[in-house]
Amino acid sequence: MFGSQAVVGESSIRICCPVDQVFSFIADNFERNYPRWSPEVQQLQVMSAGALDEDWFARQTRIDEGHKTVSTFRVACFERPQRVVFSGVSSEFTCSYILETPGSQADEALACFRFEIPRLELRLRPFRKLIQISVQEGAERTVRNLKGLIEQESNSVSR
Repeated sequence: MFGSQAVVGESSIRICCPVDQVFSFIADNFERNYPRWSPEVQQLQVMSAGALDEDWFARQTRIDEGHKTVSTFRVACFERPQRVVFSGVSSEFTCSYILETPGSQADEALACFRFEIPRLELRLRPFRKLIQISVQEGAERTVRNLKGLIEQESNSVSR
């Protein structure tokens, strides 16, 4: 169908920390760290009791390029220590964090981030190209922020 193609942003980066440590930063400390690696998050309200796991819910208020959005999302997939996938409840999106150990480098992690909007609202379709650029830039910024924060914390702990 014309105009209904997904908008996807995807980026990967090597982080000088073991996969378990990167996963812990993302998943075990999500409530504390998510607004740090994604500073567009103005407010994060956890709606589920307990640790991050499948069907854990939260609501976020974000300001992206001057546009305020409020959305509810849930954990759609939780596979320790390789994958966490968030899925929009109030709006359609999927956000995946996938971790691998590159080759025999046990002290490194390859972090892959993917953000996908499966269908743009009709009113946004004329701006698809701009939205695609913004989503891709956001994916690249996300992995850079993750790397910086995780390596900074790892270095300060090991001193």
